[in-house]
Order: sequence, then C-alpha cells, then structure tokens
Amino acid sequence: MKQLITTLIITSIFFIGCEDQNNDFNVQQENYSDRESELSSLIEDDDALGLEGLDDGGEADDEYTADSLESAGKIKLGKVMEVFHPDNGYIYRFGRKINSVSKTIIYSHEEDFSIADITRTISGHFICVVIDTATADTNKTEKPFASEFHRMVRFVEGDSTDTNGRRWRVDAFTLGIGSTDETVAITKLEYFTMNSTGMWESGFVMTGDDAETTWVPRDSIPTFYKGDSVKVEVSVINNNDPVFDYKSGEGVVMHYGRHRYYKARKKMYDNLEPDGNNPIYDNIFTKIWKVHGPGYYFNNEQKPSRLFRAFFDVIDFGTLFDTEEDVHTAVWALPYRVIR
Repeated sequence: MKQLITTLIITSIFFIGCEDQNNDFNVQQENYSDRESELSSLIEDDDALGLEGLDDGGEADDEYTADSLESAGKIKLGKVMEVFHPDNGYIYRFGRKINSVSKTIIYSHEEDFSIADITRTISGHFICVVIDTATADTNKTEKPFASEFHRMVRFVEGDSTDTNGRRWRVDAFTLGIGSTDETVAITKLEYFTMNSTGMWESGFVMTGDDAETTWVPRDSIPTFYKGDSVKVEVSVINNNDPVFDYKSGEGVVMHYGRHRYYKARKKMYDNLEPDGNNPIYDNIFTKIWKVHGPGYYFNNEQKPSRLFRAFFDVIDFGTLFDTEEDVHTAVWALPYRVIR
C-alpha cells in the first residue's frame, strides 16, 4: 500500500508541474497511435512478411508440390513412431499442422521512421506416419509443438499516399527466425546463381550472427527469372550432438510458394549431389532449384512477376524417428520475387 500511495503522490505532482508538457505528450501519443494503425495494416497486407506456406496441413511425402506453381492446383499430400529406424525398409511421411498463430508487435518511433518488433507464437502438431513396406502396417504419431518466430520491420514515410491512403511504407525487414527450442539452429543461408561462364556465383548470404539484426531492403529481396537454376546452401548445427545418431543427425527441407495449396516442399542434401564439393555429412545442405513461374491472374492471363515466400526448415531426426522425442525444429524465412 505504501508503494501505491507514493506513486500516486509523485504522479499528482508531475501532472501539476508539467501540464503543458503532458498535453504535448498526449498529442504525440495520438499521432503515434494513428501511425501504428497504418503500420499494422501494412504488415497485414505485405506478402513478404507472412508465415503462410510453412504449414503442410499434416503428414505428407518427404517431397511434394502443387500440380503447378504456375496455376492453382491440388496439392499432392500423402498420409511419420517406438523407434522405426530409417534403414529398415519403412516409408516416412511427415508435416506440420498449424492450429493457431498469435502475434505481438512492439513499435518504436522516430520522426522519420518506425520499427516494428514482431513475435508470432505458433502452436500445432507435428504429424509423422511410418509405413512398413513388407506388411503395409502404419503407425501414426502426433506431437504437439509450440514455436516463436521473430522479425523486425522498418517503415519510412513516403512522398505520397498509396491506394489505401497510407503515407508510410515498408522500407526493410530482417529474416523471419523461429524455433521450438535450441536443439538445432541455422548458421548460414546462401543463394548462388550461375554467371555467364557457367560458374556458381554468390548472390545473397546471411550468417546466424547477423540474421536477426541485418536489414534486407524491401525492394532488394532475392529476385529470379522463371527457369533460372539457383543453388541454395543452408548450414546448420545440432547442439545435442545429435538427438538421433543417424547420418548428419537432422534433415533440411525447403518450403516455397504462397500458402499450403500453392507451394512445394523439397529435400536438401548433405551426402550426395547436389551437395557439390562439400564433404559428406558436414551439416551443409544443398538444393539445386529450378525457379517456377510467377503464376496467373484469375482470368488466366500470365502474371509478369510475383512475390513468394521461402522457408528453410531444419528437423532433427529424433523428431522423425522416435515417438518419445520432442519436436526440435528451426526455421529461417525469406521472401523472393519471380519475374517471367
């Protein structure tokens, strides 16, 4: 009670002595409130900032795709445990089913820019199905998980309003970074494109030390032409050395597209082509990716360009192969643009 009385007295003195300053503060807060409402609508409307496309909708083949990322199609979903060792003739299917996403935004403001610190909390089930190829018996496990995704977004004021009457615009953002715990982590992401001499040339690189604080300009996200060949390398660590001692100890998949019905999920490799010249099981996973097209408008007219989302998803093998093990995953998210 003494603390409450002291606080009230101090607050009263402040109001009496600083009425003018307080009025200015209230006006400033109202201005920021209007600004934050506009910034929140920008976050909701910007395709670069969402998490749609990470959800598999449940278990699926280790690789799957929509009929075509060029047009709307049905996703090819399959139906991943005791310990079922991967060398014993089983077929595994797995995937996330996201049940809820909540979002917290903390804004900070300066006169000519604002920053949104965004945390999304995701909950759902990691579903694994193992099929015995000899008997056709199946075993299904659903493991609950919760993970947090963090990203910062920077806004600047434009010279004119957009079609919705907003003066502010997204200027830059950091990678989206999420995990269920600290068991596995991504330490590096790098894109390579082929130069005129036929050699791979680095076009984008981000390391773990800088990933949460390095700004990626909104108008300079990785951009590819339809049909481009792109090599992607993802370096990972397993802090439990590893949970399930099989090969590298973890697998990496690349999700890309726009949402669950308009996406693909592809394996990345740590032991054979297209892992290139990297040593076997060095925890550097590679994917050679032929870039899809930007898709179509509703009237079947081809889009000239479009923005998509890519998620690089590390899953430790204990999550997949041991029914008693918790879910251990880490994800980096980065948007990209495709030009026809």
